[in-house]
Amino acid sequence: MTDVTTEFEIPEPRVVADQPACWMAADLAARTGWEHHLTGTEVAEIDAALAQATGRHGVKALARLTADDFPLPTVSALADRVRRELVDGSGVMVIHGFPVERYTSDQLRALWWGLGLRLGTALPQSSRGDLIGDVRDLGTGITAKAGRGYTSNVELGYHSDAADVTGLFFLRQGATGGMSGLASSVAVHNEIVRRRPDLMRLLYQPMPVSWQSNELPGERPWYPMPVYGRVGDDVACAYVSTNLLRAHENAGAPPLTEAQVEAITYVGRVAREPGFGLERHFGPGTMLFCNNQTVFHRRTAFTDDPAQRRHLLRLFLCLPNGRELPATFAGYFGDVRAGALRGGYPTQAPEPVFRTV
Repeated sequence: MTDVTTEFEIPEPRVVADQPACWMAADLAARTGWEHHLTGTEVAEIDAALAQATGRHGVKALARLTADDFPLPTVSALADRVRRELVDGSGVMVIHGFPVERYTSDQLRALWWGLGLRLGTALPQSSRGDLIGDVRDLGTGITAKAGRGYTSNVELGYHSDAADVTGLFFLRQGATGGMSGLASSVAVHNEIVRRRPDLMRLLYQPMPVSWQSNELPGERPWYPMPVYGRVGDDVACAYVSTNLLRAHENAGAPPLTEAQVEAITYVGRVAREPGFGLERHFGPGTMLFCNNQTVFHRRTAFTDDPAQRRHLLRLFLCLPNGRELPATFAGYFGDVRAGALRGGYPTQAPEPVFRTV
């Protein structure tokens, strides 16, 4: 295909060294700053904040909640740590040990929303306007025109979501499967530059990405976006292979060249190589946060049974300390300035939506 845009100066790919977000699986496993186990005091403080917020507005009136309704005098320091680790550290933060079994589903949804308010700004995750996404099997699959991974049970390869940060709150495991994986997209970037700089030059150039039927009425069903970009030594990534490889079929975008297809698939191939990915099975009560510009995440396929249906709550967050993004990312994110409000999906929902249906 021809270039979808020529207005940007594309930097020459090069290896970026000494980046905290550039790690191999063994490196991340050896670090301690990206995991936190909640103390009894912290759980009690979150519980008290939930009681205050829902006491004022009710457990379902989430649109009325503000950060001030969810006071966290001690846990706010943890929220600051989460933001720093996501932007200036490994790009991953995992919080363990929240006792989900003590709470109703409505309370857990309100709690997750309250924590999100203390971290950043939540964004719609589809054209339906769901500010809290329900990650569970709704039978959508991922390859069709409107397919989305978070409403399917199929294996999801390494990818990044359409926001600065993805937050996942694990409520229930399925009957089988559902293993999570994490990999540094910066480390993958460096490896491809070393091996195949010709492919990385293509990955720095905007290519068509399918909106997967989430565009506004009358808008073009695809947008231009590179897989990788760089601002100085800060590498940024945006990668959902199916949305790239199927943009022609699902959205009528210009077809990819054989070289572009090779480059797109090569990213996933390198990320899956031994040593890059850290595999974990996160149980109920774990909260996982990933910086989508520097970290890939994946999930193995899972199965449910009536007594054990996998269920996570998801947030797309924009952080106030977010870094500047490459100018080539404007095709999706619009405002690429540091700290700008960006990401998520356009929606015409008349009011905020707090669940996926």
